[in-house]
Amino acid sequence: MQTLWQRAIKRLTAGISLLVLAMMSSLSVAEEDGETAINVQYVDLKPSFVANFGGPATKLKFVKTDISVRANTVAAANLIEQHMPLIRNEIVLLLSAQAEADISSMEGQEKLRLEALERVKKVLEDETGSPTAEDLLFTNFVLQR
Repeated sequence: MQTLWQRAIKRLTAGISLLVLAMMSSLSVAEEDGETAINVQYVDLKPSFVANFGGPATKLKFVKTDISVRANTVAAANLIEQHMPLIRNEIVLLLSAQAEADISSMEGQEKLRLEALERVKKVLEDETGSPTAEDLLFTNFVLQR
């Protein structure tokens, strides 16, 4: 007759074995489907962006921001770095076209972030055929009024 402790050990061993088998089978299914592993890369768009904004009738105002772009593969990160001059140009033009009221609030900055992401994706799609940027982050955002 088995003790309670021995039965608990057998059940625990069986449970762990089933868990390992389930993990191995899902891993082999992913390999069979040809799925590629996601290897998140963050590409810093250096140096910092500095642009003047506002209209010609107002006092000169500046925005300074640091930006990182997220890519899900090393190849995508390499494409972002390869097309950095075009990406930087689009972002500088976008920053310069902003009105103070649009980028002074958190909502305005989020809208600007999403617009910058769309522009980066468009540059990459035009140049490579694939919008390889997954996200864009402002890692620093300073306004001088």
